[in-house]
Amino acid sequence: MEILDMTGSVRAAFIDYRKAFDLVNHNTLLGKLKEYNIPLCLLKWFGSYLSHRCQRVKVGQLYSSWKTLCGTMPQGSRLGPLSFIVLIDDLRAACELHKFVDDTTLSELIPSTGSASTMSSYFSPLYLPGQPIMICKSTHLKPKR
Repeated sequence: MEILDMTGSVRAAFIDYRKAFDLVNHNTLLGKLKEYNIPLCLLKWFGSYLSHRCQRVKVGQLYSSWKTLCGTMPQGSRLGPLSFIVLIDDLRAACELHKFVDDTTLSELIPSTGSASTMSSYFSPLYLPGQPIMICKSTHLKPKR
């Protein structure tokens, strides 16, 4: 607040990982869970939960053929959001970073109105392999004088 009182401003970028649950790298996820010292029996169970998943579509009385899913997280599961949190837990940036499942907010304080924003330099650490990101909104807040 002190910076805002002294004619500074705040810039924020709101990031959404597109298709967050459709492009989960299972090996990366299991590797990170192993780093958290998750017991091997649970890692094997979770690996079997993620692998060899199939789906098909029903339209009226007709069914499509079965399709094997690769790199997806079961939609609507309680483990999906928790798994994505494990994936992004170690993301760091040189500014304030707030994470909630597949949404991330970055914010920086800009000391004076003449100072330039360095927000774009914070994005590269946020890229996850195989996870396209989309900046939904960027805003610049400054007090009225």
